[in-house]
Formats: sequence, structure tokens, C-alpha cells
Amino acid sequence: MRPADERVLFLDIDGVLNRTGFRPAESVGLRSWIEPELAARLSEVLAASGARVVVSSDWRRGRSRDHLEAELAAAGIACSVIGATPELARPRWREIEAWMTEHPSVAESVVIVDDGYDMGDLAARFVRTSPLSGLDDDARSAILKLFGVVS
Repeated sequence: MRPADERVLFLDIDGVLNRTGFRPAESVGLRSWIEPELAARLSEVLAASGARVVVSSDWRRGRSRDHLEAELAAAGIACSVIGATPELARPRWREIEAWMTEHPSVAESVVIVDDGYDMGDLAARFVRTSPLSGLDDDARSAILKLFGVVS
């Protein structure tokens, strides 16, 4: 893909890759907090769309891009993490918007996956997950539709 065709998925973790009430048997980092079923569904989406990941989750704080990619891989998610949103002490959508401003070639090929409610001016590119179900089949289909991939 040329940079102008690059697809980017902004990824939240809690409420997307784990559900309310989920507790790992043992906590060994971020990988422990990712449910295998939801990891597999995200992997399907990424493989079908060719999207790369920008981490927008609070889990990005204090972690390098390489560390985040390694943790996702250890959880069974083969993906290319190309960055994380800046920490601006603003609503999450403003942090995503700031990342997009620095990378204007991806502005039209972005999907935001989050269990939050408000994505402000980015609402048209937003797929909201329920923290009770995480990345379910409906969310998977909505992501692929926004990327223009027939599922």
C-alpha cells in the first residue's frame, strides 16, 4: 500500500479487548488483560483490512511502541504498531486528532475502536464497543465496512 492508502486503526484496550469483569488468572503485563477470543477477532480485522495500529488506550502511557507491539503479539495479535497518540490531558478524540494532524496522509483511512462515548469531530470514523461485549461481531463488521472491506 502507498502511504496515502494506508489504513490505521486507533485501538483502545479496556472495553475493546477485554470485557467488564474480566480478570486474568495471572497478571504478567498488558498481554494478560487481553481476552483470547477478542484478540483473535482483532487479528481477523487487521488481516482483512491490512490496517496498522496506533494505540490510543491509557495502556500506552509509559510504554514504548516496541513494548506495546510485543505485548499485543504475546496476546496473539500479529500487528504493526506504528505509534501511540500523544498524552494531551484532553478528550481522547483530541489526542487522536493530534496524531492525525501529524500524519495527514491517513486522514481518510482511519477507524477508531473504543468503548468511550464521545469522539467529537471524528465520530464518522468511530466504532464504539460495549465494555460488556468488547470487540464483538457487530463491531468487527462495522470496522471492516468503514475500511471499505466486504466481510
